[in-house]
This record gives sequence, structure tokens and C-alpha cells, in this order.
Amino acid sequence: MKEADIPKTTFCTHEGHYAFLVMPFGLYNAPSTFQSLVNNIFKPFLHKFVLIFFDDIWIYSKTWESHVDHVDKCLKLLREHQLFLKRSKCAFGASEVEYLGHIVTKDGVRVDPKKVVDMKEWPCPKTLKSLRGFLGLTGYYRKFVKNYGKDASPINSMCTTPVLAVLDFNKPFISECDASGRGIGAFFMQE
Repeated sequence: MKEADIPKTTFCTHEGHYAFLVMPFGLYNAPSTFQSLVNNIFKPFLHKFVLIFFDDIWIYSKTWESHVDHVDKCLKLLREHQLFLKRSKCAFGASEVEYLGHIVTKDGVRVDPKKVVDMKEWPCPKTLKSLRGFLGLTGYYRKFVKNYGKDASPINSMCTTPVLAVLDFNKPFISECDASGRGIGAFFMQE
């Protein structure tokens, strides 16, 4: 990586800021700071006709004519900031896009049928690890399955783990938490 580009890879953790000296996944997958860069560049267009997720740039439009204009504006903006696309990873004018196990269309989002086949053909879990793998795959699509949490609860109960150690109140605690619009979760750690 060029020394001048190292600051572009800076990312923040709970232990401080870090930067890559080499690009960990090649130049095609940059860290989240790249998303911050393109979010700043595309700010006037975001949620109007552009969505960005890491190094994926989605351009959407209501009409073909406006789409051509939107794509032109985005390509000019990328060129202006000396950012380049890999043609083989681009799809222009598509009415349907496969993305992260989903099919996105003008009518909405649905599960990729190939993933449904994968779930149906998943071998019967025989170990806790394979059970967790199956629940991870199916849980990813829980919003598409009515009563998923209720139906999967007997299986999930097999995945619970016991308390690993009794808390020592003479040692410091580390609290980790996460929240969403629907819930909050937290746990304590020591050492």
C-alpha cells in the first residue's frame, strides 16, 4: 500500500484507532473507512438515488431516463475523486440484483431461491457446531418466515451454554452491549 494511502484505511475499535499497512483483502474490498469516504463523496445523492454498503454502490431510479442520468452523475463523481470500478463486478440497468442472499427488485426483496434449496438440503445436524451453523443460516432469513422465533425456540434451547464462571466482585467488569429499535442485549466479562 502506498504510504500516502495508509490513513485512508484507518478504523476505530474500542481499544483505539488502527490503520492497515497492507490492504487485507486486496484493493477490491476496502475496510469500513472506505464506506465513509464514498458516503461523504455521494452525500448529495444518498437516499435520493444512491445507496452504499461498504464497496457496493447501488443506483436506483423510477424511470430509465432518470437512471441513465443518475448513473452518469455517479460515474462522473467517481472519476472526479479518482475512484475506479472493476467492470466485471458492475451491473448496469438491471431490473433484479442478487445481494447478500437476497434478490432485490422494484417490487421488493425476497430470499434467493438458491439459499432456500441450501436450507432444505442441509444435512441433519449431529453436533452442536453443525446445529449452530444451521440456525445461523436460517436465522439470517427470519424476517421472511412467520413465527420463526417461536418455531425455532426448541432448537435454540439446545444451544444455550452454562455460566462459565462465577463473577468475582473484587475484579473489574467489562460491559459489552448492543441495541436495535426492538431490543437491547448486554453481557459482563472479566479478565
